[in-house]
Amino acid sequence: MTAINEQIKPWRPSRPTSKGAIAFHDAVEKSTWIKDIIYELSKIVGPKIHNGDVVVDFGAGTGTSATLLLKHIKQQITLWLVDNSQSWLGKAYEILHKLPNVEYFVLEKKDSRYATLSETVGREVVNHVISANTMHLIPDIKEVFAGINIALKEGGTFIFQTGNFIRKDAPEGALLIDDTVETVHDMALDIVRTDSRFETYREGMDERIKIEGKQRKFVFPDPRPVEFYLEKLKETGFGAQDPIFIPVKVRYDDWLNFLRVKRLQAGILPEIGGKNPSPEAEKDRDTLITESALKLFKDLEENNPLADDKAFTIDIAYILSKKEKNVK
Repeated sequence: MTAINEQIKPWRPSRPTSKGAIAFHDAVEKSTWIKDIIYELSKIVGPKIHNGDVVVDFGAGTGTSATLLLKHIKQQITLWLVDNSQSWLGKAYEILHKLPNVEYFVLEKKDSRYATLSETVGREVVNHVISANTMHLIPDIKEVFAGINIALKEGGTFIFQTGNFIRKDAPEGALLIDDTVETVHDMALDIVRTDSRFETYREGMDERIKIEGKQRKFVFPDPRPVEFYLEKLKETGFGAQDPIFIPVKVRYDDWLNFLRVKRLQAGILPEIGGKNPSPEAEKDRDTLITESALKLFKDLEENNPLADDKAFTIDIAYILSKKEKNVK
């Protein structure tokens, strides 16, 4: 199977799967929360899909969402996995390349931005775009939404979910995914300031916090209001339904496995070791994050109305939209 536009060639990996992609995939793929999130996503978009449709998994990453989509969507579809990371998409190719009607596309870097979906796969060639936990990471989301609009056929659908957004009427105790990351970060720095085991990292700490703030926000950006996404959809030719909010349980053991992925730890606590930590700093960073996470879980168990001794609750927004007009 080739892309509809013959001038655009599907991507193939040229190197072995990276250790970082493997570790991230294993931590997410084994969790129950991602299964619950994609199950709910599939229930919402499934009735819109027909046999023979082209479906894009935008921000497919290491392939976990694509695997679950293929499990839950019963129609015979062509699935295109799209991501801006060749490293992560290489893991997706490793686990899915033997399946028929599955292809892979990389959003290439263009100066200071990445190519849009339409620049990558073509204009009006896609029936549905599905995206799981990706949109909150994108700075210029209007450009991304416009590229998705152009790639969609007339009347095509675009659905995405996010666990990192702001809404005024969220249930008491429901967390954003990145709430926990911020708390773990702050707890870890408190340990550095008070525990003699980590005294060596205290010198220059305040300056490193300022310097590394940009890296932290790149990996875990500040949440934006749900209305922000609805406004950008409207500006790029989409008509959106009211968001659907669904609570999802996150097991403490699953989340600790996620927080302990070394590649992510560089974004969670970059003040310890930075991007290229020594083996000792890498070990200390893991210890700090692990101890802080366990302390957080205990606090949630005792004080959060939507947590218990096994899991906390996150607030997930699902936004379903339809292409109503073309954008340039």
